[in-house]
Amino acid sequence: MWNPPAVSAMMERNDQESLTALGEAYKNAADNIGIQSLAPKEIKDTLRQGGTFVFKGDELLLEHYDDKVGDNASIENILASISR
Repeated sequence: MWNPPAVSAMMERNDQESLTALGEAYKNAADNIGIQSLAPKEIKDTLRQGGTFVFKGDELLLEHYDDKVGDNASIENILASISR
């Protein structure tokens, strides 16, 4: 999850305060819930990535599949899709 491209993308999108808060949230979850409870039951599930989809009714306006952590759809593309 914390590969160099993902960290670079996070650094570009967030300031130090929000990154510190994120780190503290992960640490609190690991301390209170346990790191094993945070991990997927199946190791193959760690390879699953997310995506962004925008629909207007049944019409697909935006389809973006993340190639890796931090490879999110750009806010410009999301906003452009909803402005159509």
